[in-house]
Amino acid sequence: MIFSKNYLLALLSSGLLITNPVFANESNSTTKLETKTQENKVQEIKESKESESKLEVKNITENKQQNTTNESNVLTLFQAIDIALQNNYSLKLSEEKIKASTYQVTQSAAQGLPQLTINTSYGRQDPIAAPPATSGNALANSPQFASLLGTSRTNSFQNQVSLTQVLFAGFRVVDGIKLATVSVDLSKESSRQTRQDVVSNISTSYYNSLKVLQLININNAALKQSQLHVEQAKKLEAAGVGIKLDVVRASNQLVNTQLQLSQSLNSYEKSKKVLNLAMGRSIDYPFELNPEVRVPEIKLDEEKMLQQGLQNRSELKQLGLKKKFDELSTTIQSRGNWPLVSANLSYNISNTSIANTNDTNQQNLKYGLNMNWPIFDGLLTYAKVQTSQNNVIQDQISIDQTQQSVILDMKQAILDIKEAKERVLMSKNGISLAKEALKIAEIRYNNGVGISLDVIDAQNLVIQAESNLINANFDLNIGKVKLYRAMGIDI
Repeated sequence: MIFSKNYLLALLSSGLLITNPVFANESNSTTKLETKTQENKVQEIKESKESESKLEVKNITENKQQNTTNESNVLTLFQAIDIALQNNYSLKLSEEKIKASTYQVTQSAAQGLPQLTINTSYGRQDPIAAPPATSGNALANSPQFASLLGTSRTNSFQNQVSLTQVLFAGFRVVDGIKLATVSVDLSKESSRQTRQDVVSNISTSYYNSLKVLQLININNAALKQSQLHVEQAKKLEAAGVGIKLDVVRASNQLVNTQLQLSQSLNSYEKSKKVLNLAMGRSIDYPFELNPEVRVPEIKLDEEKMLQQGLQNRSELKQLGLKKKFDELSTTIQSRGNWPLVSANLSYNISNTSIANTNDTNQQNLKYGLNMNWPIFDGLLTYAKVQTSQNNVIQDQISIDQTQQSVILDMKQAILDIKEAKERVLMSKNGISLAKEALKIAEIRYNNGVGISLDVIDAQNLVIQAESNLINANFDLNIGKVKLYRAMGIDI
């Protein structure tokens, strides 16, 4: 393609570099003008490089100081998880429930131990006014009668020591201890499930924030490209080889990029507040994210993953323990009409003194056996046994249903990881192609054979390709988090 002299002179005066083959058939005056323009541009480039080198040294020093400060505020994924586990209220509550269940074991065991009781009582009676003595009346002169009427001073003292021991309770004590132990295990599994939920939620919040941060970086790069394109369009318009429409389109692209950057910055601040709240910290607590964080890969084949998930999943373990609990309850209810045999021993000391005389000091020792055997309870025991057995059947149904859900969760997570890995590879190829298309569009536009719309479309393709890679990496890491959660293991 051969351009006119006016077009070439306009390009040279605007500072644009045109390849030499275009000038092959032009006059010597045009060649001299081009040489002079190129020499001036070389001088400008040298001066620009010198100033840039000075600024670069200054920026490196400032960046080192800034990096030293930022490194202390960098929050890794595992640090975020540790902070959340320390501050999470649900986890603290579950730990207290474990302690309460442990105390229940002690309560159940106490029923089989001896029960020792001491009772002590003391009483005193002082008369307010004594009646006149009557002679010849034996009953009126009796101290015991006077004590009864309240006209005589009386001291009474009584002590009792009793000991009771259950000899046979239909194995209720042993079964009660087993039942309480299962309750402790249930509380521990519930706490483990809460912990895994906290880890999963924190990981998701962390990667959401990281995803927005990476989008900010893309928008910043796109903003620089849009600014350069606006400047280029203005130069071409000033040189008389461009049109106003190209400047308007480039400016509109710049505004859209600024809008996307503003939205990303706002989303990033909100996501950081959400992450702080999930960690149990102040929502304005300052921190920076680690962009290189990755969830570790699980190096197992699919069959072993499924087996390990069915063994470790907290929900399945809790259902298994609940079934065991109901089975023990069935056994306990079936022994509801068994006899209860206990032995008791008591030692009593009592003394009553009337007017400091007439002491009645008594001491006795009692011991014996007690048996309580409910022969017929109106089929109450039978109904309780049937209810407990029905609960066991329901537990097994829930286990079967949950097993299928666990398998589904793991297979979905595995498929999500595979699909995300494929998208990562394709997105990387897409970025290379989009950048190459942008490079070609810019060269064509700078040389007057392309239009501004081609550059804008190519810029949007680069943004979309880089966004696809960010989304693919996000889905890959979240898929790994879901797989860890589905398998019931810690990250």
